[in-house]
Amino acid sequence: MNDGIMSTDLTVASQAIKKAITIDRDNPLKRKARVARKYYDYQHDILNHRIFYVDENDTLKEDKYASNVKIPHPFFTELVDQKVQYLLSNPIEVEIEDKKETEGLKEALKEYYTEDLQVVLQETVEGASIKSHEYLYARTTSEDILTFDSADSLMMIPVEDDDNETVGFVRYYDRKIMKGTKEITITHAERWTREDVTYFVSDAKGNFDLDESKDPNPRPHVLAIDEENNSVLGRTYGTIPFYRLNNNSRGTTDLEPIKAIIDDYDLMNAFLSNNLHDFQDAIYVVKGFDGDDLSKLRQNIKAKKTVGTSEDGGLEIQTVNIPVEARKLKLEIDRENIYKFGMGFDSSQVGDGNITNVVIKSRYALLDLKCNKTEPRLRAMLAWMNRLIVDDINRRKGTSYNANDISVKITRETMVNENDIVLNEKTEAEAKATRIQAILAAAPHIGDETTLKLICEEFELDFDEVKLLVEEQDYTPNIGAGTDPINPMDPNAQQPNLNQNLNQLAGGINGPTQ
Repeated sequence: MNDGIMSTDLTVASQAIKKAITIDRDNPLKRKARVARKYYDYQHDILNHRIFYVDENDTLKEDKYASNVKIPHPFFTELVDQKVQYLLSNPIEVEIEDKKETEGLKEALKEYYTEDLQVVLQETVEGASIKSHEYLYARTTSEDILTFDSADSLMMIPVEDDDNETVGFVRYYDRKIMKGTKEITITHAERWTREDVTYFVSDAKGNFDLDESKDPNPRPHVLAIDEENNSVLGRTYGTIPFYRLNNNSRGTTDLEPIKAIIDDYDLMNAFLSNNLHDFQDAIYVVKGFDGDDLSKLRQNIKAKKTVGTSEDGGLEIQTVNIPVEARKLKLEIDRENIYKFGMGFDSSQVGDGNITNVVIKSRYALLDLKCNKTEPRLRAMLAWMNRLIVDDINRRKGTSYNANDISVKITRETMVNENDIVLNEKTEAEAKATRIQAILAAAPHIGDETTLKLICEEFELDFDEVKLLVEEQDYTPNIGAGTDPINPMDPNAQQPNLNQNLNQLAGGINGPTQ
């Protein structure tokens, strides 16, 4: 979309911006995004549910007295928060290639990779999950340091040229002001390009013009006042300071695959609650009732447990069987499908009680798959950020760092069974001890050098370094001498000199034992 938005004639540009905003407000994709945002805020369709009936005149009327329970179940909120926290609950770790040209870079990056930035990243990923995409934008603080914030994608319009290349953005937002005794809504709009930003504001009729409260307008991306020389300084970022983070390649929200199932779950749960409210009391069918006051009849049944009828009369008590089990089963199926098609982790799963780390990992499989789609896009955004950050560092400190020397590490947060980890470590330690015993038993036959090499492999040590250390220490040749042949599979086998040899080896590696 361009159609005059990027025109140097600001009158033409303001008219084009008005038209673009009008079209964007009714964008069908953004309508879906607004629905998803409502669901994230627990505002489900069930809250608008109404009950109707057909009266004796065949007229459809709303039943305002029937039970109408409205309980939204925030599965979508949980699934979005799972995804965000699984990816970004741990801080982004920055790794720098170790070479002369990068000295001091890691320390300089600490000014930028702060807790505030971690929050902004979480908000951006959250917004992309809810609204199909979200924007991150760069700005400079009053301390002249680059920082980042998230921008609401519902209020952003990308501007493309004839080659479908993004050449700018329009960002707009509404504000209510008092004009006399009336409250009116005006719209502010910003046109961002690679070189500058232009501010527009609408009047009461919705027509746009330059915002006279901004001076200068247009202006560079960054504006500063030099008080000493009484002058205004400006500079640009050299790029459009907005980055679009897409949720997926199809441009869909995380709600779309599961909205119908969540709605069904809300309805099933509401219907069950309504039935329990409406049919919690028995229905009394009275034949030949001797009287005309139903209130007295109801009171007699409740208090005296008796009711008077004629000779041909009688009393029958009818109850309604609510299909509770069927609805419980339907709720369980809906819940399972919400986590399945929403690709989330269902923490309510119990299984057979044998919760090993393998089982836990399998339950995170769908969430892993969903995050595998998001992480490459997140890394691309971080690379864009790093280029701007390094340019800012070079500007402020007079350095010549290269953003390509920076890599980021994203550690996903997963629950683990600590007992399972301890048991696995114990098993591995016992297996390693058995292998060491076998090596020491074979030492008299394979020689010191081969023995040392095999032990280094077990402990993942550098053989050449250990060998050099051993030669520098007072080390006794033939470290396996005096050991009896043992069965490596027998944990009770006697090894008179095993500890001595191991200590001697440790002394050769780490220095004399104190």
